[in-house]
Formats: sequence, structure tokens, C-alpha cells
Amino acid sequence: MSFPLLVFQGLFRIRRVITFTLLIGFTGISMLTNAQQKIIFGKGNTTNVLVSSSSSSASNQTAPKTLMSSGYLPNKNAAARLLSQATLGTTYGEIENVATIGIEKWVEQQLAMPNSFKITNYLQNLHQSIVDSVKRTDPTRTLSNVFLSDWHFDISWFQGSMTAADILRWRVALGLSEIFVTSRVSAFADNPYALASYYDVLLDNSFTNYRTLIEKITYHPSMAVYLTFMNNHATDFNNGKQTYPDENYAREVMQLFSIGLFQLNIDGTEKKDANGKSIPTYNNNDIANLAKVFTGLSWGDSKYIGDRSKDYWSYTKKLKFYAIDSSDVYIRWWVTNPNNWRIVNAHEVGVKTFLGKTIPARSVEQGELDIKDALDIIFNHPNVGPFMARRLIQRLVTSNPSPAFIQRVATVFNNNGSGVRGDLKAVIRTILTDPEARDCCNNGNTQFSGMLKEPFLRYMNLVKGLNLTSATNVFRNSMRRAYEKTGQIPMYSPSVFNFFSPDYTPDGALKGTGKYGPEFQTLNSQTLTGYMNALNTWLINDDPMEYYGYFGGETYKPEQEPKFNLTADYALVRNDRLTQLLDKYNLILAHGRLSKKNLDFIKKAISGIPLSITNGVPDSDDAFRRVRIAIYLIMSCPDYLINN
Repeated sequence: MSFPLLVFQGLFRIRRVITFTLLIGFTGISMLTNAQQKIIFGKGNTTNVLVSSSSSSASNQTAPKTLMSSGYLPNKNAAARLLSQATLGTTYGEIENVATIGIEKWVEQQLAMPNSFKITNYLQNLHQSIVDSVKRTDPTRTLSNVFLSDWHFDISWFQGSMTAADILRWRVALGLSEIFVTSRVSAFADNPYALASYYDVLLDNSFTNYRTLIEKITYHPSMAVYLTFMNNHATDFNNGKQTYPDENYAREVMQLFSIGLFQLNIDGTEKKDANGKSIPTYNNNDIANLAKVFTGLSWGDSKYIGDRSKDYWSYTKKLKFYAIDSSDVYIRWWVTNPNNWRIVNAHEVGVKTFLGKTIPARSVEQGELDIKDALDIIFNHPNVGPFMARRLIQRLVTSNPSPAFIQRVATVFNNNGSGVRGDLKAVIRTILTDPEARDCCNNGNTQFSGMLKEPFLRYMNLVKGLNLTSATNVFRNSMRRAYEKTGQIPMYSPSVFNFFSPDYTPDGALKGTGKYGPEFQTLNSQTLTGYMNALNTWLINDDPMEYYGYFGGETYKPEQEPKFNLTADYALVRNDRLTQLLDKYNLILAHGRLSKKNLDFIKKAISGIPLSITNGVPDSDDAFRRVRIAIYLIMSCPDYLINN
């Protein structure tokens, strides 16, 4: 079944400036005075209003909180809006759950959940099952000679994203993967274990502490290879060649992972010097000294510094620290006189000063303490709180958080209320429950609020929102079409700077405003038409997944390539019930944000599609077409594409 895109040309256009009209209903608060006069308050209109509680035991914050709406359970639109920020995509059932238990309780439940899915474990089991299958015809096959590719990681990632209950963790981990970037566009392009093991670090540490996370990342071989500090050696002169420590990671760990380029106030605004210029956070000397810290690290299964990776699983082992470079013993093994071997320091000794702090001189054997001290210095830098606050808010809520929003989150990063710095669980809680995140009206400032949905999130919104279900709970999806059409899937960034810059400003209304639209950096004629054509394939052609065979002669398993089952919606395709159909998917996909004007456009387009009805039952082919084109149009609408 084909679907020409030109049918809807003129109905929906991507506009540079999108004006939203949101209709929000609130339950009024009635206050009876002595004269029984009823006064109705709308949300947030607390100016010159004194509210008291009738309970002497109630907190004196109870009444104002109720007036500000935090005392209410969310309606379904508000619940769906939270889930659009906190998950990869949601179902109607999850929306009802949040509307029933409340936003704060849902967030707490999610934060309390352990990591329920290890991508590396699933990948390993998948690998073993492939080996077991091919061994039936070739007994010589083992894990070591049955080779995988990067798309085996994609299948494993998708399996976890579709089955894990800790759905907030998966959204946060995706955001972290776009901050602490490694990518298959690298030396480990075809190694799924390198991708899976690194992503597991992000999943494991989404709700731990920033200090823990930055150390786990520093000691991960994928990061060491990606940012070229694997086998990083102390300053040395050998055979007429002078070598210096590699500076790549030292630079990026400061610029991209922790403190950024310029000194920040706690609200994320840049500090200025006496001449009104931004103040750099570090200089070349800082980079050079920090680079000396990250020397002496090699593969976890290596015998010496300078050793090379041995197999897939080398990427799953924590880096090993070598104080001394004894590689000559292994490389020139035939030398019989030990005095002829060249033994030098692998780790750079001596004082190291950076960011205004000094790491003392130590013996080379104590060199790993240099790494600990350096990470502590970075962790305690005053920029880290506002830097990470802005990055995480951008990945979950809005491209342009206010300075006040950043300050509230940074304050919690600096101290979670119990004297703990860097508590990511507290940071995520603060972001998602902050008034700026929960206020759909953004105090009337809607022009630059929200964010353009990343292309990959749109795909996940579709498969999660339409409740793609496998009878065996196994999903075999390489996601290749999603990447080819939209240019984005996890761990496929073109560089360490991610798919888009947090400071990117597109042409149009944002220019010159000091506002940003990071995700617009992914938007061009190719990715836009690619997305529209991919929607056609996923929905109209009913091909939402990309099934790959694991080995030659494998029996096709259709249950691992499920299709959307939308037959329950066929009763809603009649013209007199189209409003119900559109309301349902407007809620699930766009948390009720589509304007009446756009809903009327879509309704008119759908009602023009032929529909045969026999004994009150719509023809299944006609109903199939109507339901899917309705969803297609909702997901093509600017009201959906901008998550506000």
C-alpha cells in the first residue's frame, strides 16, 4: 500500500515561527468567606491573596501549593506531557497511571527502580545463541570466530528499550549518551560489545553520582579509544623521537563533559571580566598538565602499556593502570640480558597544576592517585553544576531554560539537601518537577519554550505510543532505516560534539535573540523528507521494524518482527467518531497540544478518504488507511514536532 506525500502538500508546512494556542482547563478553587462569597482562582494567580489551611496540623505550605496547582493530580494531558519529557515514548495505559498516582509519585517510583536490562548481557546471550545455531553444521564455530557487527548492538538496545520497566532511566541514558559522547564512527565501528558496554555504564549510572559517572567513563576502553588516551604514555624520547602525552581527553573532559569553555554563574550565565568579556575556564597549560594525569592507562586484559586489544571483550573490561612501561620485555622477548631491556615510566611523574589546583609530586607507583585527584578537582569546579544542569534540562525539557531554572537545578547538584554534591537522582527529580518544566504555559512565554523532537525520539514515540507488541516479547530491529532516513540512532554521532550542539541557533526567528534550537541542527531537506518517507514506511506500509537475519539459512521468525495492531481503533474511523480517534493520538503522541485549527485540517483530510461501511462496520482496508494516515498527519504536524 503506497501513500503519496504530495496529497497533503499545502496542509502542513514546517514554519520558522510557530505560534501555539493551548487551551487549558483548571479546576477552580472555591473559597467561602463569612458572607459565603465564592471566588475562583486560576493557576498561579496568588498576588495579594492570603490562603490559610483549616487544619492546624497541615504544613503552612499546603494551601499555597494547592493554589499553584501542585496540590492537584495531573489531568491526562499533563501526565502525557511529563511522559513526553521523561520517556522515549508512552502508551495510553502509562498516561492513565501517571494521572492516577501523580507526577511526583511516578518520578519517585522510577528513580527507585534498579537497572533492569544489561545490553551487554543480552548481546552476549544473542551471540551465544548464534554460535549454537551455526555449530550444528560447523562444529568449529565458537564465540571467537562467529563475528558480529554494530547492528547487533542496535537490536540489543531496542530490545531493552521496549521491555525495560525503568523507562525514565532509558530516557536519561539517551541524554547522557549525547553529552558524554562516544560513537561507532571510530576505531570500534563494528564492535557491538564496545557500544553495549559503554551504554551500560550510562544506564547503570543515570541515577548515581556525577563523580561516579565521570570516573566510570574515564576508565572505559571505548572512551579511551574514542578520545585517544588508550596507552597514553609519559613524555619520552626514544630512537630520536620525542613523544608527549595525548591531550585529546584532557581537553574534552573539561570542555564537553564538565565545565565548558567559560566561567559560569550558578544560573548558567557567563561571568564577565572588567572589559565585559567572557572568562575562559582553562588554557593550553591546563590541558597539557591534565594530559599528564591520564598517562599509563591500557586495556584491562593487556600485559603491558602499548598492548593492543585482543578481542570483542577487551572493550568490556575496565582500563588497567601501568606505572612502568615494560613493553620491551614482551616485544623483544628474545633478549637474554635484562639490562638490555628499556624500562621507563609509563605514567608522568611530577607536580601537575590545572584549573588553579595542584596535584602533588608522587612516586610513579602512586600515579593512579593523580587520576583520582584530577577527577575530584573537575568534580568540585563551580561550573559543573550549572553546566550539567543546562545540558540535562536541554535533553529532557527545553532548549532554552531560564537562568532561574538552571540555578534551581544547579543548586541541587551542588547540595542535594543532605550535603551530597553531584547526586544525579536528585538532579533528575528537580528537573522534571520544576515549575518551569511542569508549567505548559511557561508563564505566557511560549515563543521559544520547549524543544524540537530529535528524529530518533519521534521514531521511539511511534513504536512505544502505538504499543508495538511481540507475542514472544522479542524484538529484532536493526533500526537501519531510522538511521538512513533521519540520520540518528544511539551511539552513531558523527563526532564527539554529538548530533547537534547545545548552542546551535538556526536561521529565522531565533537569530539574534540569544536563544538556541540544538535539534534544528539535524533538520534539513534530506532529514525532513527522510522522516516523512520513513513515517510512510512505518505506518502506511506497516513496516515499523527492520528485521535482519543472524546467519545464512536461518528460519524467518515473524513473531520477532511485529506489526502495529490498530484494529481496536477501526470503530473510530467513521466521520461521526473521528474526533475521538484524533483526540486519542493527540493525547498519546502530542499530550493534547495540537491546535483546533490543525485538528480540523486533519479531520477534513481524513473524512475525504473513502470509507465503506457494512451493517455499521467499517471496511477493514479503509479503516486501516484512515487510522494510519491520521497518525501520520499528527506526527507531521509542527504542534507534535515541537515538544512544549
